[in-house]
Amino acid sequence: MSRHLLLALCLLGTLAQAAEPLPRGVQVQPPAPAPGEPGRLIFSRDSNAPNACNVDLYVNREVAASLGPGERTALDLPSGQVSLAVAISSAGYCGGQGPGAAQSVLLGPGETRQFAIIVKPGAAFLAPLLN
Repeated sequence: MSRHLLLALCLLGTLAQAAEPLPRGVQVQPPAPAPGEPGRLIFSRDSNAPNACNVDLYVNREVAASLGPGERTALDLPSGQVSLAVAISSAGYCGGQGPGAAQSVLLGPGETRQFAIIVKPGAAFLAPLLN
């Protein structure tokens, strides 16, 4: 019986300590990301494109995704320098001509960045969004 009472008292004491608020001026901060932790890039395609052609997203010169109007994707990539480019897809009647000039992005560990894929007649490009 005394063991159960002792266990209940310990549990009650622990709960009481956990419920205490932090001292004034002290803020809880999330842990810093570990070096080498991947970063995340989020890409959103505009929904008011002039045509229904897909846009190919290139990461380090390889197609990573193909997005239709209004679609979005998120890619977890190793931190460091990443090359990004977009192009109107060459599939179907769209007849794109491959990626244009690439943009270089320095992605930090645990960092999340967002980009809009904008399509104009005959061209597609990336626009960074404020987080």
